[in-house]
Amino acid sequence: MREVTREFLKAKETRARATRLWRERVGENLARLAVLLAVLGLWHVVAARHDAALLPGPGDTYAGLVRGWSLIWTGAVDTVTEIALGFAAGVVAGLVLGSLIGQSKTLQGVLHPFLILYQAVPKIGLAPMIVLLLGFGILPKVVLAAMSALFPVLENTILGVQRVDEDGVRLFRALGASPFQTYWKFRLIHALPSIMTGVRVAVVLATVSVVVAEFVAGRIGLGATMMVGYAQLDTALVFGALVVLTLIGLAYYFGVFLIERLVLRWFNLAPPARS
Repeated sequence: MREVTREFLKAKETRARATRLWRERVGENLARLAVLLAVLGLWHVVAARHDAALLPGPGDTYAGLVRGWSLIWTGAVDTVTEIALGFAAGVVAGLVLGSLIGQSKTLQGVLHPFLILYQAVPKIGLAPMIVLLLGFGILPKVVLAAMSALFPVLENTILGVQRVDEDGVRLFRALGASPFQTYWKFRLIHALPSIMTGVRVAVVLATVSVVVAEFVAGRIGLGATMMVGYAQLDTALVFGALVVLTLIGLAYYFGVFLIERLVLRWFNLAPPARS
């Protein structure tokens, strides 16, 4: 009888917790919707006080998006490709270099000042020179995105690799594991939370860098589409391209966020669920 009562109370508590979580999520989504509507309403009010040629409202922006969809779509495909290539190159380079530096105090001591110097140089300021050196095609956008994405992955990889439990490292070595096996099966896995944080930052920086390079190059991508809109005084087209660019950035960020959750959960490193 007591066992049945205990199971009943446990099931009741589980249902109550699930109901509470569901209400919290519904409340969060409603709050987000309210914020979005408030932003759109404020945008509409402010735009109504200005000439549509200077500040288009939501309706004018939608009209510009529909009118210039062919041009925007072509630019969006180019921008998505450039971000993906540059982001991937930056992540791979940051992961490799961070792994090497993080396991060598000598290497870190020698290179750390230069890494700080590298990050201190504004990559956006280098965009014109990179375009002049590499041409007006896709390559300078990819290079600039990779340069911007590299440092947060590099820095977080170094931190993650160095903050693992040294007792675990010694245990792996005592069991006869090689340095590569120790890194691959222990250091890298336990550094994943830190690494994935850097990857999320990297995808944002890569997106911004690609658009800046497109502004400078002015031939392909949504940045070039926006420059066409400015040249034609078609601010509705500019805002339409900006909306699509924002959606692309959000898609990349939440895509990386989802991958992070899946990877950490796969290795049992995910943060505990809300109770």
